Amino acid sequence: MKRSLLLTVLLAVVFASVGLSYSVVLMITGEVAGNPIYEMMVAGAEEAAEEAGFSLRVVEGGYNPADWEPTVISLASIGQYDLIVTFSEGMPESVKRAANIFPNQKFVLMEAVIEDPPPNVYSFAFRDEEMTYLAGFFAGLVTTSDLPCANPQKKIGLLAGDIYPAMTDRMSPAYINGARAVDPEIELVFSAVGSWADPAKGGELAQAQFEHGVDILLTIAGGSGVGAIEKAVAMNKYIIGVNANIIHFAPGTILACTLKHADIAMKSVLLSAEAGELEFGSYDKWGIKEGVLGFTLDDPNFLANVTEEMVERLKEVISAFERDEIDPLE
Repeated sequence: MKRSLLLTVLLAVVFASVGLSYSVVLMITGEVAGNPIYEMMVAGAEEAAEEAGFSLRVVEGGYNPADWEPTVISLASIGQYDLIVTFSEGMPESVKRAANIFPNQKFVLMEAVIEDPPPNVYSFAFRDEEMTYLAGFFAGLVTTSDLPCANPQKKIGLLAGDIYPAMTDRMSPAYINGARAVDPEIELVFSAVGSWADPAKGGELAQAQFEHGVDILLTIAGGSGVGAIEKAVAMNKYIIGVNANIIHFAPGTILACTLKHADIAMKSVLLSAEAGELEFGSYDKWGIKEGVLGFTLDDPNFLANVTEEMVERLKEVISAFERDEIDPLE
């Protein structure tokens, strides 16, 4: 009887430890606070950890890119984590180097794709070109409309935090393609701040765009976009935000936002990894069809400041993406 009871207790301990033995560390390329995407990523990871019962640690790498690769390598050298997760377009080569140094360590890179990944690496990216196409389509509807702050010129703006391959090759081209699906004569005015944390420079560039005839501006500029919003308020122009719903900060100026459900993506990836179902040596791209990209169609301020026709046309575009009927880069 005692032996049976002891065996039962031991088995319970073993099974409990198995459930808690999986460990994940997130190496944030930057800081979490104030970054909507990282806040969502951490929230999704916390949900996954609670649901699956694994341990989770978050390490902030700071804003110096030179520190990111050594931090990932240091975490791998400890040998304490089943999975190391890091982020951003600036990390593919660093992750590949770390993966080659530590072939038994599993790595996940979020928000960037490694097309020739080592067998111990999985990468995931959003189809950001779908997001910017949708924003461009909306910008096209606005600049050709009779909304109070729209002008007769068919010019839309894009303010980027910096110039990088995803922006020049996919996001900016898809943005103007979306606008020209509304009217082929629409022109794009593009500016890059050269920093994700310079609102003064962001405001200067936004003002220059507005003075050039732009009436609606998409900001993909991080903290630099705050200056653009301030200029838009002062000059009676429109803004489209990205990643999270920030309409409430300046309703009537921020007309709409694209939405990136990074928490859903992160939770799905980590649950698959913990269950042994994530295919390392591969990558995925998700977008509107998979439910991780969207638009503020239900926001009360959005609905109050645009027309019913605009809402319906946006819904048609979203449905077309869900049916794989739109290539945003063509």
